[in-house]
Amino acid sequence: MNSSLRIRGAVGARRLSIWVLTLLVISAVGIEDSSASVGLPVSPTDLSATGEYLQVRPATITYTGDGTGFLGGANVRNRRAGIDWTKWTSATALGTGFNQLDNCNPDCARGMFHGYAVKIELWRPRTLAGTLVFTRMTIFYTRSRPRAEPPHYTFTDTYEHGGFGWGPPSEQSYCTHPYGLPAAAGCKNIHSLP
Repeated sequence: MNSSLRIRGAVGARRLSIWVLTLLVISAVGIEDSSASVGLPVSPTDLSATGEYLQVRPATITYTGDGTGFLGGANVRNRRAGIDWTKWTSATALGTGFNQLDNCNPDCARGMFHGYAVKIELWRPRTLAGTLVFTRMTIFYTRSRPRAEPPHYTFTDTYEHGGFGWGPPSEQSYCTHPYGLPAAAGCKNIHSLP
């Protein structure tokens, strides 16, 4: 066999080996990246959330049935520039954002939203109705807060009527209403860390 053919064959085999190794590395990285969110708990982004409204790192989380309260970014009109998640693992999620509250003055349809800076922690992952979800969400006010609002409180993720949603431990509204109204009857421990 001619030496130039051996050299070309060796070079071709080496190139093939490098090409195959490169494909294996790319495949391994792709598998790792695509499976990064597999098995991570999700959060409902709205009440009665299912399907696409159960997300890892959602931009906003609405926790009221009428839209008068939600967690998001500083600009209430730009819902895509929302919560800044710094950690999302199988045990906990941490983020910062704003608790946007409608002052409902003169009524909720014509009220203005006011944003209050908060730290957000999602925790206590559990499988409910076949879906791995965080079942607790605690928000901590980092600066000012609405009148009569405690420095932090915890919501419970519930599964009712075929959907997930953040709410107090009972079906009542706030246990301590942000505008100084009396606590709803039957409220339990929403303002304490369980």
